[in-house]
Order: sequence, then structure tokens, then C-alpha cells
Amino acid sequence: MRARELERLLTAHGVSPAKMDGVTRELRASGRLPKGGRGTNAPRISPKEAATTLIAVAGSSKANEANSRLDKLEPLRSSLPRKAPQTLIDSLTAFLGDEAAFERLLEVRIARTRRRASFHFRDGTVEEFLPAKPDGRRDRFYVEGILPAALLQLVARAMDESGDITGSGNRDARAINRSPGRGKS
Repeated sequence: MRARELERLLTAHGVSPAKMDGVTRELRASGRLPKGGRGTNAPRISPKEAATTLIAVAGSSKANEANSRLDKLEPLRSSLPRKAPQTLIDSLTAFLGDEAAFERLLEVRIARTRRRASFHFRDGTVEEFLPAKPDGRRDRFYVEGILPAALLQLVARAMDESGDITGSGNRDARAINRSPGRGKS
């Protein structure tokens, strides 16, 4: 999958084109997304880069704050006891690589005004991702971006298909490749 394909997929599912373009520009400028050619020569993105883009889109209100929000959100640690604590970016990357995980997942919520994220599962359990030091500030409104499991599953399928998001047989995925500027044929 290329970054532009991910952009088209997210804009087809409600992210404004201006925000999407601004976020990916910010991520390229900071080195979080690869730079390169255009079209078929554009570099492919990894699942971790796709997860980074998803966190930036859901976790920032404006495109120009994507990098600063990522600096705060990526290192959040899971509240579940494990042998090795897992970060938000590692967990989301793992979900994008595990098709069976989407049967359990309902949605991912990423805070835009605090350092916090959570995975909500269909059975009612919640895995929270919090900073190592608790944030004692409680005087701000709590705003979050939501990534539904269905959208994450579309991204995962597109990653699996080596960038050919039209081959899935999914009508929503086929519509993503259509350019809104072309006339009807």
C-alpha cells in the first residue's frame, strides 16, 4: 500500500481531504512517512507507518499538530499486565497484521486533548493506553477520535493485498480508487 491509497481510503470514510493531505505532509516532513516518487514509483508504507498515520488522524484536531500529538500518543503503554508492556503504536500495528483480531475489536479511541487511548472490544472489555506518569490535569474538555474496527479492517486488507485495494471484491474499496474529478463513462 502506498500513502496516497491510505489517504483515499480514509477520505472515503469521512476524513476531510484537506486534513488528510496536511497530516501526511507533516508526517513526510518529519520523516515518519517515506518520501519518493509519485504514482507507481511512490514508496510503499509499512503497517507501522499506516498505524502512525491512523493515530495522527484520529489524535489531532488540526493537521499541523499531527507530529506533536504523535510524540505524546505513540509511547502510551497498555494498562494490561504483560511480560513486556506494549505501546499504542505497537498494538495498533499488531492489529493491522492480524485479520482474526477484528472479530473481537469494536473500535479504537484516541484522545485529542489528553494523553490517552483505548481499544474497546465486543465483549465489553477495554484496554487502556496511558502515560508512564499520570496526567493530573482535569480542566480540559475530553475530545477523542474514533477508529471503527471496520475501517481498520479495510486498511489491513489493503496492506495485505500489496497496494491493490480494488482486488478485494469490496464495493467500498473499489470506490476509493475512483477519482472525484473524472467524468462518468
